[in-house]
Amino acid sequence: MSTRKYRLAAPIDSDNIDASYRITSLVVLPAPSWLATSNTIETSTSKALLDNRQKVKETVPLVPTPRWWLVLPCLILITLATAADPLLLNDLIVRRYERRYGLDASPSSQQKVCSQSTTTAMPLVYWQFPPPYQGPTQGPPNYNMVQHDAASFHTKNSIVALVPALVTSILIGSNCDIIGRRPLLLLPFLGKVVWYSLLLAIVSRDLSDGWLLGAHAIESVFGSSGLVSLSAFSYITDCTNGSRRTGAFLLTEGIVFLARIVPIIAVGIWLRFHLYTVPLSVCLGLSMIALVYALFVQPESVESV
Repeated sequence: MSTRKYRLAAPIDSDNIDASYRITSLVVLPAPSWLATSNTIETSTSKALLDNRQKVKETVPLVPTPRWWLVLPCLILITLATAADPLLLNDLIVRRYERRYGLDASPSSQQKVCSQSTTTAMPLVYWQFPPPYQGPTQGPPNYNMVQHDAASFHTKNSIVALVPALVTSILIGSNCDIIGRRPLLLLPFLGKVVWYSLLLAIVSRDLSDGWLLGAHAIESVFGSSGLVSLSAFSYITDCTNGSRRTGAFLLTEGIVFLARIVPIIAVGIWLRFHLYTVPLSVCLGLSMIALVYALFVQPESVESV
């Protein structure tokens, strides 16, 4: 296979170049006037943009992210105030029906009547049907009636409280990214102030069960304690990221767990010897403190609000 060989050009000697091919002079032509004008416009435009950016940075200060733990007082106070609500309400209803059926006696006699009614209220006879007629007998009051009426009241109370709270949670909770986190903290505390104030009036004047149902319905319109938890954890999410968020969630869950256990134990011990005025007053005071804190101290974490 033949290969083609190329001859390399000899180096050029500038002294031996023919005059016709020699560069006599290097003439630098001036740039067109329109090019110079465009360069000047681009330079001035870029300088103006940089100046505007610097002015914007100077005039618009950076908003610092609020501390995530600032929402903990609201979460702790709502947990302390509402943790013992089911215990207080159940004890109030049971004692009310015990008094209605003549069972408001000593705890030992109540326990005796309760055990008798649950063991001997409906004897089962398998060898004869129908059972023989027995005339009306005079016996001790049946404690099952107390339990039946208490269960019926709690069913009504759950329905009355569920519907307004569900509507409020959907309307406000789904728009918390637009309206901010603070409204979700303010409204439930306002409802708790109304609830405990009405509950103190109901207990002191011994009002009927309808007043209890109406007061709970009014309180549910402002949202439940779950609305505060939703806003609190959203607030922590806004103010943290990465590993800090995980640590903040773990610490918050631990604090809420302790805040939920302590009131139940304290109120359970208190109700063995006393009635409801003091624990309801304490819950009302905690709700008012939390309302003032959320109104004047709690910052907002949503920048667009």
